[in-house]
Amino acid sequence: MNAGAAVSLCANNAQVSLNGSVSGATGGVWSGGTGTYSPNNTNLNATYTPTAAEIAGGTLTLTLTSTGNGTCNPVQSSRVITFTPAPIVNAGPDGSVCNNASIISLGGSVIGATGAIWSGGAGTYTPNNTTLNATYSPSAAERTAGTVTLTLTSAGNGNCTAVSDQVTYSITPAPTANAGADQALCSNNAIATLGGSVTVATGGIWSGGAGTFAPSTANMNATYTPTAVEIANGNVTLTLTTTGNGTCVAVTDQMQINYTPSPPANAGTPIFALPRTTHRPLRSVPLQRAAHWSGGAGSFTPNNTTLNATYTPTPTELAAGTLTLTLTSTGMAIASQLLIAV
Repeated sequence: MNAGAAVSLCANNAQVSLNGSVSGATGGVWSGGTGTYSPNNTNLNATYTPTAAEIAGGTLTLTLTSTGNGTCNPVQSSRVITFTPAPIVNAGPDGSVCNNASIISLGGSVIGATGAIWSGGAGTYTPNNTTLNATYSPSAAERTAGTVTLTLTSAGNGNCTAVSDQVTYSITPAPTANAGADQALCSNNAIATLGGSVTVATGGIWSGGAGTFAPSTANMNATYTPTAVEIANGNVTLTLTTTGNGTCVAVTDQMQINYTPSPPANAGTPIFALPRTTHRPLRSVPLQRAAHWSGGAGSFTPNNTTLNATYTPTPTELAAGTLTLTLTSTGMAIASQLLIAV
């Protein structure tokens, strides 16, 4: 009578292949466990499936008793089964990374096996997928999808079945920065109204110019007053950089302001020693834009927006003997004066 040698089995691969033998009797019967014998407990080569409690207990003794003994007493033989713990694999907690800073630092661990292997992603493991603390670079498709799930599976399991655990990382959108369209401003009206915008990030900051941002560089709709050097150079480039980026890398965008020359305004040369008349023809003025006359209490004919208008001074102006008229280009704050002797 022989129930077989003692055996050690893994908790997650715990079925016992029995191989009892009997001599001097017609058969034998297995007992001693609360689990299941397949096909039955009278089969010397049955398979025994232990209960969870037996596995948790760590040891189990099965007894083979001879049957069909004739005039002999039954004989018994025992077999001791030991259950070792199954491997434990932990792929780490779920996490989140930004699309433009998407390298994932993994933190896997394994107990009861000699190692583990990462799988489940289309990206790249560095230095390799057998390093528990490898870094993982998601593929472009995974970044677009916004999520990736990785699996850590135990290796070197002995008589245990491999164990796996998963970790999922969400990939959030990267910030965007829009500094606005390029602008063209006149040199004598050079203050720019900015119109920046950001997404995802909590704010942005302007830089790149030596001039002044009002009320501050952190205001998306600040005004920018350039320096005289920037105006003389003809342009300045401003940069908007995102701030409050969380786990993301800051993003920048640029816009350029170009400065065009100021238009001239010429009221003509002073008029001296004209005959004492109440009508003074004004000079023709080459202008790039519309302009208007001002400065006199008299009247302009046909009106003060006609460059070659006729000016009729008042009696007071005639008595004073001189009169100064001003020609101002419309919307450009450029003025020229004309001195008239009357």
